[in-house]
Amino acid sequence: MSPSRPVPPPLSPAQVRALVGPVRQELVDVLESAGPSSVAELGAHLGRPADALYHHLRRLEKVGLVVERERRKEGRHVFAVYDLARRPVRLNYAAPVRSADIGRVVAAAQRLTWREFRRALAAGTGVSEGPRRTLRGGRAKGWATPQRLTRVNELLEELVVTLAGGRPEPDATPISLSFVLAPSPSRRAPRAHQNTPKRRNARP
Repeated sequence: MSPSRPVPPPLSPAQVRALVGPVRQELVDVLESAGPSSVAELGAHLGRPADALYHHLRRLEKVGLVVERERRKEGRHVFAVYDLARRPVRLNYAAPVRSADIGRVVAAAQRLTWREFRRALAAGTGVSEGPRRTLRGGRAKGWATPQRLTRVNELLEELVVTLAGGRPEPDATPISLSFVLAPSPSRRAPRAHQNTPKRRNARP
Protein backbone atom coordinates (compact mmCIF):
# COMPACT_ATOMS: atom_id res chain seq x y z
CA MET A 1 0.00 0.00 0.00
CA SER A 2 1.46 3.33 -1.05
CA PRO A 3 2.06 6.02 1.58
CA SER A 4 -0.27 9.00 1.51
CA ARG A 5 -0.31 12.52 2.84
CA PRO A 6 -3.20 14.84 3.67
CA VAL A 7 -4.43 17.01 0.84
CA PRO A 8 -3.21 20.57 1.53
CA PRO A 9 -5.22 23.70 0.81
CA PRO A 10 -4.57 25.09 -2.66
CA LEU A 11 -1.70 27.48 -3.21
CA SER A 12 -2.58 31.08 -3.93
CA PRO A 13 -1.47 32.72 -7.20
CA ALA A 14 1.16 34.72 -5.26
CA GLN A 15 2.55 31.55 -3.68
CA VAL A 16 2.81 29.84 -7.05
CA ARG A 17 4.61 32.85 -8.55
CA ALA A 18 7.08 32.79 -5.65
CA LEU A 19 8.05 29.23 -6.60
CA VAL A 20 9.13 30.28 -10.08
CA GLY A 21 12.52 31.11 -8.55
CA PRO A 22 14.78 28.01 -8.55
CA VAL A 23 16.48 28.94 -5.26
CA ARG A 24 13.09 29.31 -3.57
CA GLN A 25 12.11 25.87 -4.88
CA GLU A 26 15.28 24.46 -3.37
CA LEU A 27 14.55 26.10 -0.02
CA VAL A 28 11.04 24.64 0.05
CA ASP A 29 12.37 21.20 -0.90
CA VAL A 30 14.99 21.20 1.85
CA LEU A 31 12.63 22.52 4.53
CA GLU A 32 10.07 19.88 3.62
CA SER A 33 12.62 17.09 4.00
CA ALA A 34 15.00 18.39 6.67
CA GLY A 35 12.46 20.21 8.81
CA PRO A 36 13.08 23.42 10.78
CA SER A 37 16.48 24.86 9.86
CA SER A 38 18.60 27.93 10.36
CA VAL A 39 19.93 29.89 7.41
CA ALA A 40 23.37 28.42 8.03
CA GLU A 41 21.94 24.89 7.92
CA LEU A 42 19.99 25.66 4.75
CA GLY A 43 23.13 27.02 3.13
CA ALA A 44 25.05 23.89 4.07
CA HIS A 45 22.33 21.62 2.68
CA LEU A 46 22.18 23.54 -0.61
CA GLY A 47 25.86 24.32 -1.01
CA ARG A 48 25.05 28.03 -1.19
CA PRO A 49 26.26 31.01 0.87
CA ALA A 50 23.86 31.61 3.74
CA ASP A 51 23.85 35.37 3.12
CA ALA A 52 22.44 34.76 -0.39
CA LEU A 53 19.33 33.04 1.02
CA TYR A 54 17.82 35.81 3.15
CA HIS A 55 16.17 37.57 0.23
CA HIS A 56 14.50 34.36 -0.93
CA LEU A 57 13.36 33.43 2.59
CA ARG A 58 11.78 36.86 3.01
CA ARG A 59 9.89 36.39 -0.26
CA LEU A 60 8.63 32.98 0.87
CA GLU A 61 7.65 34.45 4.25
CA LYS A 62 5.78 37.29 2.58
CA VAL A 63 3.52 34.90 0.63
CA GLY A 64 2.99 32.61 3.61
CA LEU A 65 4.98 29.56 2.51
CA VAL A 66 7.70 29.88 5.16
CA VAL A 67 7.51 31.02 8.78
CA GLU A 68 10.04 31.79 11.48
CA ARG A 69 9.43 29.08 14.07
CA GLU A 70 11.74 30.28 16.81
CA ARG A 71 14.89 32.09 17.78
CA ARG A 72 17.83 30.12 19.08
CA LYS A 73 20.90 31.28 20.92
CA GLU A 74 24.40 29.84 20.75
CA GLY A 75 26.75 31.83 22.92
CA ARG A 76 26.19 35.44 21.94
CA HIS A 77 24.79 34.53 18.54
CA VAL A 78 21.00 34.63 18.14
CA PHE A 79 19.55 33.22 14.93
CA ALA A 80 16.18 32.44 13.40
CA VAL A 81 14.91 28.95 12.63
CA TYR A 82 12.66 28.65 9.58
CA ASP A 83 10.10 26.06 8.60
CA LEU A 84 7.33 25.53 6.08
CA ALA A 85 3.97 26.99 6.98
CA ARG A 86 2.31 23.96 5.36
CA ARG A 87 3.16 20.42 4.36
CA PRO A 88 3.26 19.25 1.69
CA VAL A 89 3.69 22.10 -0.77
CA ARG A 90 1.89 21.00 -3.91
CA LEU A 91 1.01 22.90 -7.05
CA ASN A 92 -2.64 23.29 -7.86
CA TYR A 93 -3.73 23.80 -11.44
CA ALA A 94 -7.14 25.40 -11.01
CA ALA A 95 -8.08 29.06 -11.33
CA PRO A 96 -7.24 31.65 -10.17
CA VAL A 97 -3.69 30.30 -10.63
CA ARG A 98 -2.51 31.09 -14.15
CA SER A 99 -1.44 28.21 -16.36
CA ALA A 100 1.58 30.24 -17.50
CA ASP A 101 2.83 30.45 -13.90
CA ILE A 102 2.37 26.70 -13.45
CA GLY A 103 4.44 26.15 -16.59
CA ARG A 104 7.20 28.43 -15.31
CA VAL A 105 7.39 26.61 -11.97
CA VAL A 106 7.58 23.18 -13.63
CA ALA A 107 10.17 24.41 -16.14
CA ALA A 108 12.32 25.79 -13.31
CA ALA A 109 12.13 22.44 -11.49
CA GLN A 110 13.26 20.62 -14.62
CA ARG A 111 16.18 23.01 -15.12
CA LEU A 112 17.30 22.53 -11.52
CA THR A 113 17.45 18.76 -11.81
CA TRP A 114 19.00 18.95 -15.28
CA ARG A 115 21.86 21.11 -13.98
CA GLU A 116 22.52 18.65 -11.15
CA PHE A 117 22.31 15.71 -13.53
CA ARG A 118 24.72 17.30 -16.00
CA ARG A 119 27.15 18.26 -13.22
CA ALA A 120 27.24 14.74 -11.77
CA LEU A 121 27.53 13.19 -15.23
CA ALA A 122 30.50 15.39 -16.13
CA ALA A 123 32.24 14.86 -12.79
CA GLY A 124 31.59 11.13 -12.69
CA THR A 125 30.14 11.39 -9.19
CA GLY A 126 26.83 9.65 -9.85
CA VAL A 127 26.12 5.93 -9.62
CA SER A 128 24.65 4.85 -12.95
CA GLU A 129 24.18 1.10 -12.37
CA GLY A 130 22.67 -1.18 -9.75
CA PRO A 131 19.86 -0.87 -7.20
CA ARG A 132 21.44 2.20 -5.56
CA ARG A 133 22.00 4.23 -8.67
CA THR A 134 21.74 7.99 -8.26
CA LEU A 135 21.96 9.01 -11.90
CA ARG A 136 19.16 8.18 -14.29
CA GLY A 137 17.27 9.91 -17.07
CA GLY A 138 14.87 8.87 -19.75
CA ARG A 139 11.43 9.08 -21.24
CA ALA A 140 8.57 6.65 -21.67
CA LYS A 141 5.43 6.83 -23.74
CA GLY A 142 2.51 4.44 -23.82
CA TRP A 143 -1.25 4.17 -23.96
CA ALA A 144 -2.80 4.10 -20.49
CA THR A 145 -6.18 2.67 -19.64
CA PRO A 146 -7.98 4.38 -16.73
CA GLN A 147 -6.76 1.61 -14.41
CA ARG A 148 -3.17 1.89 -15.64
CA LEU A 149 -3.23 5.68 -15.35
CA THR A 150 -4.43 5.37 -11.76
CA ARG A 151 -1.51 3.05 -11.04
CA VAL A 152 0.96 5.46 -12.65
CA ASN A 153 -0.23 8.28 -10.39
CA GLU A 154 -0.10 6.03 -7.32
CA LEU A 155 3.51 5.14 -8.10
CA LEU A 156 4.46 8.78 -8.67
CA GLU A 157 2.87 9.74 -5.36
CA GLU A 158 4.71 6.93 -3.58
CA LEU A 159 7.98 8.02 -5.16
CA VAL A 160 7.53 11.66 -4.14
CA VAL A 161 6.50 10.79 -0.58
CA THR A 162 9.37 8.30 -0.16
CA LEU A 163 12.02 10.70 -1.42
CA ALA A 164 10.71 13.80 0.36
CA GLY A 165 10.57 11.84 3.61
CA GLY A 166 14.34 11.36 3.67
CA ARG A 167 16.27 13.30 6.29
CA PRO A 168 19.89 14.53 6.26
CA GLU A 169 21.76 11.64 7.86
CA PRO A 170 25.41 10.54 7.75
CA ASP A 171 24.72 7.66 5.34
CA ALA A 172 22.04 9.45 3.28
CA THR A 173 22.68 10.71 -0.25
CA PRO A 174 20.96 13.94 -1.34
CA ILE A 175 18.85 13.15 -4.40
CA SER A 176 16.83 15.37 -6.71
CA LEU A 177 13.91 14.15 -8.78
CA SER A 178 11.76 16.07 -11.22
CA PHE A 179 9.17 14.67 -13.58
CA VAL A 180 6.55 15.76 -16.09
CA LEU A 181 3.45 13.74 -16.89
CA ALA A 182 1.49 14.96 -19.89
CA PRO A 183 -1.09 13.69 -22.36
CA SER A 184 0.57 12.95 -25.66
CA PRO A 185 -2.05 12.91 -28.42
CA SER A 186 -1.06 11.60 -31.79
CA ARG A 187 -0.17 14.26 -34.26
CA ARG A 188 -2.20 14.41 -37.40
CA ALA A 189 -0.33 13.21 -40.43
CA PRO A 190 -0.04 15.94 -43.05
CA ARG A 191 -2.49 15.47 -45.87
CA ALA A 192 -0.86 14.16 -49.00
CA HIS A 193 -0.80 16.70 -51.76
CA GLN A 194 -2.66 15.36 -54.73
CA ASN A 195 -1.38 16.53 -58.05
CA THR A 196 -4.22 17.28 -60.39
CA PRO A 197 -3.26 16.36 -63.94
CA LYS A 198 -2.94 19.37 -66.12
CA ARG A 199 -5.64 19.76 -68.69
CA ARG A 200 -4.24 19.71 -72.19
CA ASN A 201 -5.37 22.40 -74.54
CA ALA A 202 -7.77 21.05 -77.17
CA ARG A 203 -6.44 21.10 -80.67
CA PRO A 204 -8.22 23.42 -83.09
